[in-house]
This record gives sequence, C-alpha cells and structure tokens, in this order.
Amino acid sequence: MKHFIIALIKYLTNHFIQHIPSYTLRNLWYRRILGWSVASQVTIMMGQHIQTTGIREAGKGVSIGQGSVINWDCMLYITGGLHIGKQVSISAGTWLITGSHEMNNPAFPAVYKPIFIDDFAWIGMRATILPGVTVGRGAVVMAGAVVSRNVPPYAVVGGIPAREITQRQLTDLSYQMDYRPLFE
Repeated sequence: MKHFIIALIKYLTNHFIQHIPSYTLRNLWYRRILGWSVASQVTIMMGQHIQTTGIREAGKGVSIGQGSVINWDCMLYITGGLHIGKQVSISAGTWLITGSHEMNNPAFPAVYKPIFIDDFAWIGMRATILPGVTVGRGAVVMAGAVVSRNVPPYAVVGGIPAREITQRQLTDLSYQMDYRPLFE
C-alpha cells in the first residue's frame, strides 16, 4: 500500500499539481505533501517534472530560498538533495540531476549526491547540473552548459563539459527578484 501511495503522490505532482495555475496551491503541495522547505516569495512555474524515490524523506533534502525562481519545464531529480539559495534564477528547461549509477559495479547501484546552488546564481536555459555540484554565489551557468564540477563564486561557465569563460563583474549583488506572472 505504501508504494501505491508514493506512486500516486508522484503521479499527482507531475501530472496534476504542476498544471495548476496557482503558486500558492503548488507551493502548499511542495511544503505539506512533499516536505520541502520553500521560503516565501518563491516562484516555481508550471510544468516541472519532479523525480524522487520517496516523498517526505527525500523532500527533507530540498530547500529553496527567499525570492528564487524556477522557470517552466525543468527536471528536478531531487533524491540526492537540492539546496537552492535566495534570489536564484533557474531558467526554463534546466535539469538538476542528483542521482546516477555506479557504472563499474556489477550490481549497478544508484548513487545520490546533493546539488547546492548559492545565493544570486543564474542558471541559463536548458543547462544541466550533475550530482554533487556546488554552484557558487553569484555564478552564472550559460545556456546549454553541462556542469559536472563545482563552479566558483561569480564565475561564468559554459560548454560541454562546462568550463570557466569569464568572471561576473558585479559582485555586490542585492537585487530582489519579484517574478510571479499570472497563470504560470
């Protein structure tokens, strides 16, 4: 029965809740049903796909800071833990993947490692961040990048695999994102 309930909650999350045009109702579901720590003024747009092996147990490893925005159509593979700081902008189509497999083990076991995205980071459209990566404060991950290693604070990375391109010139970051379009 427990497996059925978990499967039902995952189904409802990905095929019903993700299409409700209300931030309040979606964030309430994330907090109360999935067990996430979601700060106020967080915008999680419609159309996310959330992958997890459990519900409330895995949810305890998810925190999203004040004013952060997760744009539409992202893949949030949260089993390993996902920690997003404040005022983080995650662009549309981004994949945050916290799970993988031990490819050289004959049993092919799953391996989970958390992703940490620090305050004021900006993740570009369709970027992919792999398990165990930390994206530093104010860092920028360019669109389409595949990030397999930690990104230093204020670094701008791009490519496959991502490598440092330049440094963000603005380091005194204090902006407040207030992006909450209606019916999205």
